[in-house]
Amino acid sequence: MSKDITTVIIDEHQLHESGVWLSLNDLCERCGLKQTLVVELVELGLIAPETVTADRWQFQVSVVPTLHQAVRLKRELDLDWQGVAVAMDLLEELQALRQQVHSLERQLGVR
Repeated sequence: MSKDITTVIIDEHQLHESGVWLSLNDLCERCGLKQTLVVELVELGLIAPETVTADRWQFQVSVVPTLHQAVRLKRELDLDWQGVAVAMDLLEELQALRQQVHSLERQLGVR
């Protein structure tokens, strides 16, 4: 396992609070990641901060599961971070397609 990654447990209710924001430091602390890694993941487009000022980012708490999924993909599939970004994009597209199929099946009365 990478030295940049540790395991942190997050309360389930915290992940679904839409108005909860985390600073870069708070996000790193909650996810057990180093700031340089989080910045790299932002540059790869895995997560997107809100820019409060030029040198201060805020993240919605909902990025925490995304980061956990990214770390899990890296660890379990032995991917580099660019590979993780591609895998996450493909998983997101797959989920959207599944939702479309489900919606169409409901409209057609299938299932």
